[in-house]
Amino acid sequence: MKSRKIFAAPLLLGALALAACGSGSSNDPAGDATDQPSIAPVTAQDINAQDRGSLAQGGELRLAVSDLGTNWNPLQIDGNNNELTGIRNTFLPGYFNFDAKGAYTPNPAFLTAADVVSDDPTTINLKLNPQAVWGDGSAIDVDDIKATWEACNGKDKDFRCASTDGFDKIASVTSGADKFDVTVTFTQAYPDWASPLSGPLKAESVKDAKTFNDGWSDLDNDWLSGPFKVDAEDKTQKTITVVPNDKWWGDKPLLDKITWRTIATDATPNAFVNGEIDAFDIGPDPNGFQLASGVADGAVRKAAGPNWRHITFNSKAGVLKDEKVRQALVKGLDRASIGASDLAGIDWPVTQLNNGIILSNQQGYVDMGQKTGIDYNVEAAKSDLEGLGWVAGSDGIREKDGKKLEVKFSALDGVPASQNEALQTQNQLKEIGAKVDIVNVPADEFNTTLSSKSFELIAFTWIGTPFPFANINQLYGTGSESNYQQVSLPETDKLITEISKQTDPAARIDQANQVAEQLWTSVGIVPLYQRPELIATKAKLANYGAFGLSSPQWENIGFQK
Repeated sequence: MKSRKIFAAPLLLGALALAACGSGSSNDPAGDATDQPSIAPVTAQDINAQDRGSLAQGGELRLAVSDLGTNWNPLQIDGNNNELTGIRNTFLPGYFNFDAKGAYTPNPAFLTAADVVSDDPTTINLKLNPQAVWGDGSAIDVDDIKATWEACNGKDKDFRCASTDGFDKIASVTSGADKFDVTVTFTQAYPDWASPLSGPLKAESVKDAKTFNDGWSDLDNDWLSGPFKVDAEDKTQKTITVVPNDKWWGDKPLLDKITWRTIATDATPNAFVNGEIDAFDIGPDPNGFQLASGVADGAVRKAAGPNWRHITFNSKAGVLKDEKVRQALVKGLDRASIGASDLAGIDWPVTQLNNGIILSNQQGYVDMGQKTGIDYNVEAAKSDLEGLGWVAGSDGIREKDGKKLEVKFSALDGVPASQNEALQTQNQLKEIGAKVDIVNVPADEFNTTLSSKSFELIAFTWIGTPFPFANINQLYGTGSESNYQQVSLPETDKLITEISKQTDPAARIDQANQVAEQLWTSVGIVPLYQRPELIATKAKLANYGAFGLSSPQWENIGFQK
């Protein structure tokens, strides 16, 4: 069949990266956008868009990060952090540029064309930019794409990939006329093909499991490629600085330097007010919103992205091993109240989210709380627990077989939303006879707490992407490194497989809602609300802010004259 270029992305929910406090980011079925679900009319992007020619050359952009972590590999489970993604975008390849609606086109700096040459099995021909090089001067070519695929195709479990989605559907990666002419053949029809092809890592950096898992503890410019390169990584001061890449072949970056400094989440607003940083992600922090709104030379930029707060229930821990207990606890949670409390004082509507896949303002949304009856209902929660043999003791806490109905909520130090959600959960579940012990966890232990499954309840934000259906398995599939709730549902796994090759948008939505209902009943991830992307910036900072589904063009970010 004749090849064609298809670069339309739907706006259903996806989840690629995670965030402790909830910050907007990142990274579809290809097809006609008019046939796809779309977000309701809201602000999709707010970045003070300016032509780069009108901006000043030079200057330093100072940013904050809550933790630099210990692993910079974006595909490895411990490196799958949204804040790190915001930094990595300056010095790692991105094969596609995303606009405010999530539609994508090849990023000409790395990829000059991407053609669909067959639908079933999906076969893609990529034309790589031969000027694109790694930091050591070697070309970015077919070997890098092949090595990245082989690392995360799921065949070698020693590679601890955050997700194998998409990679596991690739049958072969071959070169044509030269090493920049690449054909990727999938094992089936795979409408989300652009997700695993979003950008390779250097073959040397993923050559074996040890290098993949442990070799990214420090940043090596030889393994990097982008408009910027790493100038200094200070692990003592917990800062990282990037400067323009002297090997960069594209438009020269406007900024002379970008510096990220580690600052506790609850201290970041004051750092902005005091002029120590030029922008920060407000997240669901009313105090931060009020402080940022009062800065004379500042601006608060707002967008709606597919990012959502939730509580993860560890189904392998303590009393949470009983699905019926988990269901009763959900009935004891006034999640609308938790959302309203998180966002009190923030100029953004709060909508309780009752679906773990599709957002409430998206086509195809089904309210699973209403459909299943597992929603806020204190009396039903009490009755369910009574029926399960959990009887209230003299202190009001239920007991069964000499054991208290007690759970631990891991709350992140210095993260207001996390602390508030833990406290709200504690107060609400006490009413149904459950004791919630709040365990304070240092923010820099967030990733390890998740990956080691050393929690019972924990709240954070899943960061949505323009590749929604490609990432269902990441969160919910049996054996996925990111299935932190450890729920395994054979019927869900089967549906996920069907969704991955389903090319009919309406059928995909129906299948996704079948999965959503199964997940709601099993109670692993309990959604709270869709959170806004709120970014405080200096008013003169251009092409930066609330990106929504769009991708930052770091070479074009700068200050107005």
